[in-house]
Amino acid sequence: MPTTLERGERPEISWWWRAAQRDQEMARTLLAAGYLEGAAFHAQQAAEKALTALLTARGDVGRTHASVHLLTALRGASVDIPQAVDAAAKRLDLHYINARYPNGVGGAPEDFYDQALAEELLAYMETVLTFVAGQLEP
Repeated sequence: MPTTLERGERPEISWWWRAAQRDQEMARTLLAAGYLEGAAFHAQQAAEKALTALLTARGDVGRTHASVHLLTALRGASVDIPQAVDAAAKRLDLHYINARYPNGVGGAPEDFYDQALAEELLAYMETVLTFVAGQLEP
C-alpha cells in the first residue's frame, strides 16, 4: 500500500495516525499491567489523535483535546459520524483530566478506576480507531 507521502497527502496525517496507534498500544500495555488510570488516559489520547488525523486528512487542523469538538469539525467537513463513535468520544473525553489529576476527581485517580471501566474505555477507543482507519483507507 502506498504511503501518505506517495499518495501526495500531508505528512501530518501519518504523524497523527501513528501517534494514535502508539497511544492505543500504550493503553493496552497499561491495562495489562494494571495501571488502569493510565490506560484510560491513553485510550482517550488514541481517539483524539486518530480523529485529528482524519480532520487533517479532510483539510482542517484540530486544535482541541476534546474528541467531541473534533467530531463537530468533522461533521462540518461532511463526514458522517456513526452514533457509536459519537457515544465513544463522549465517554472517553471524561477521562482526559480525571485519569491524571487528583483535583479532577477529588482523590488519587487510581482509586476511581477498575478493570471493567478500563476495559470499557479501551473498547470505546477501538470503536473510534476502527472508524478512522476505515475513513483513512485510500
